[in-house]
Amino acid sequence: MANPQIPIIVVDDTPIKRRGVCEFIEETPTLSLQGQLGSALETVQLVERLTQQEVKKPSLAGWLVFSDLRLGSDNGIELGRALLELASGLRVVIYTQDPSWTLAAEVFRHEYTRRGTLRSASKKPGRPQGLHGYALFNNIEPLYLERIAMTVVMRNETFIDPEVLNYLLKRLRGQRLTPRQEECARLIALGLSNDDIALSMGFFNPKGGPNIGPLENLVSELYTFFAINGAPSDPGRRVLLAHAYEAYAGLRQNPVITAEPSSRLPP
Repeated sequence: MANPQIPIIVVDDTPIKRRGVCEFIEETPTLSLQGQLGSALETVQLVERLTQQEVKKPSLAGWLVFSDLRLGSDNGIELGRALLELASGLRVVIYTQDPSWTLAAEVFRHEYTRRGTLRSASKKPGRPQGLHGYALFNNIEPLYLERIAMTVVMRNETFIDPEVLNYLLKRLRGQRLTPRQEECARLIALGLSNDDIALSMGFFNPKGGPNIGPLENLVSELYTFFAINGAPSDPGRRVLLAHAYEAYAGLRQNPVITAEPSSRLPP
């Protein structure tokens, strides 16, 4: 039996861009276009209606919002965070024209100021989530969209375009992690907790439990190496670190940096 299609909502205030993205979605058998909107307010209103209609899944688990970064006077990242307060099961992916490591940190950041959060989305207090993906507009085509949807919806993982990682790796050429730094980064990329990593690396306290101090020093060195800023408690930094290390490890195995194929979409 075939898997059900993934419902997707496209948000872009430029009609020709929005139409192009929607046409690619309609060419993708695994995706089902459920809405296309041009503003943050319209999107919030649609999601509010959907949460009331979807009685069995009011969190909209399994739905994907694919939004441009710039939405007139609004911002796709702030919109995504507002939508997650309305429907925590949504997956939100931001696309833009430019690969930026700074923007990647903002996309995945969990802690943020509430400036600009839409009033209608402030009903459910709690720790804001990070978003789920950072795509590049020029790479959009059916297979690319399918890969994003399968990653963030079906596998419940985060997606970041390889070109964004390549942009970082070019800055790291000639720099190398120490063996202990690399061991730590590999364990983080595997999803281990700090306690488990400390024990695995032999950092014990006098009672035989995990000694977090030396591990925190190593993790801090990794954040500096990969130019990942932000609050120490922000789990979004760990997401970026895992992506960055996996790209770094791949670069060591294959030093040729390649880019995704260009899209047929208009600039």
